[in-house]
Amino acid sequence: MKKIKLSFLVLSMVLIFSACGKNDAVTDRGTLSEEDKTSTGVAEIKAQSLPDDIAVLHEITSYTGDTDADGTDERVVLVTSAERDEKGEFLWNDGQQWALYVQDGAEDAYVLFNRFVQAGSVYFDVADYYLKDGAVPKILVTVSTGAGLSLKNYIFESEKAAYTEEVVFDTQSVTEGGINRRFSSIPAIEK
Repeated sequence: MKKIKLSFLVLSMVLIFSACGKNDAVTDRGTLSEEDKTSTGVAEIKAQSLPDDIAVLHEITSYTGDTDADGTDERVVLVTSAERDEKGEFLWNDGQQWALYVQDGAEDAYVLFNRFVQAGSVYFDVADYYLKDGAVPKILVTVSTGAGLSLKNYIFESEKAAYTEEVVFDTQSVTEGGINRRFSSIPAIEK
């Protein structure tokens, strides 16, 4: 009987310690396939029809402007699964599905982000970087959670007809056991 209890205890400890190593603050849903990555591991996001699971999400904000340097405007849209009340205010949960996509014309969409974010928020900026790139527009996506921070740039490359993803910073890559954030000036979403 002691051997069974000891085996159960060891198995329980193994499961607990293996779960502690995971960072579930941001869970990939709709991650890029291996075909979407180049030989250097850089993600390439090609145009597609807007997936049904994103089309039903609720818009938070959008930006209209030329994000692929082709001389015509695109629309960058941030959406979430959080519902709205009768006054139009979001009803935030402990976690939501978030998506960010670039709508280029009536049919084409580039899905830059499509993930469940636990206890966090997603933000984006659009900027031109004149000095280094000669006014190439970049879309910066910030994912802030209670457990970490991720910053990624998306740049359209016309010769590939795709946005490429550049990881600027990700706390997963700089900490071993996660992070216990003490303070962030990013405004919290009121719940």
